[in-house]
Amino acid sequence: MLYELAHWLQNKCPWVWDGIEALNSWICGMRIGGIQRVKDLVGNEVRIADVNDAGRLADFFAYQPEESFRWFRPHAFDEKTLRKLLERKSYVIYVLEEEGEIIGYAFLRCFINGKCFLGKMVDVNHQGKGVCTKLCEVGMNIAQKTGFRMFESINKENIGSMKASQKACDVIVVEELEGGDLLIEDKPRKN
Repeated sequence: MLYELAHWLQNKCPWVWDGIEALNSWICGMRIGGIQRVKDLVGNEVRIADVNDAGRLADFFAYQPEESFRWFRPHAFDEKTLRKLLERKSYVIYVLEEEGEIIGYAFLRCFINGKCFLGKMVDVNHQGKGVCTKLCEVGMNIAQKTGFRMFESINKENIGSMKASQKACDVIVVEELEGGDLLIEDKPRKN
């Protein structure tokens, strides 16, 4: 019901939704503790993206084949939208690069209720090489160290994404959603 209300507000009362977004962003920014703290949590293999990356990210998404977006449509992929997301403190966006090129994109969408949602995409030429697993590991580390519970929505047919999450985290299926999606909670691996 909350999900439907959020979409209704987004579509019918965008000014209310923008106010909610601003409040959520401010509170999450306080909870996360600033960009420098997050940069300290990601290690050397990934980099926190900033507003200067909006164009490069738009190019990254434009390069991916349409099939890559079959299960990944959390937001628009144009430079203006990406810049807006990069400015919000409720989004932690990070990239994995190889030879100066973005090969993996991930974000944590954080909420004031202490939950965050991981979204991830790997360049079509780098799939199956551990990039997605690394993005999940980093997301789990950030979520754990900032006190958020991490969730994902993964389609049952998206085997690669599910396997990457299972390699990086202990995965618990919370519920089955519409269209074959599973809501999962990622927990830190118990080694």
